[in-house]
Amino acid sequence: MRIKGQRDIEISISDGGYICLKQKSEEEGEQTIEFAPSYGAKVATAIGTLQEFAQAKFLKAAPEED
Repeated sequence: MRIKGQRDIEISISDGGYICLKQKSEEEGEQTIEFAPSYGAKVATAIGTLQEFAQAKFLKAAPEED
């Protein structure tokens, strides 16, 4: 499964049953995070809680276009 609008992020289930998030970038290559299914709800809640704060920080750090 790919996240809509994010071609470089893929979500899958490993053979061992772990939830895997993979991100590919030209600078850093492929990065993978794996976590047990029992932590899925906690991870989703944490991401949702931090989303507004992270977006504000991202916009502040992004270079301004002329």
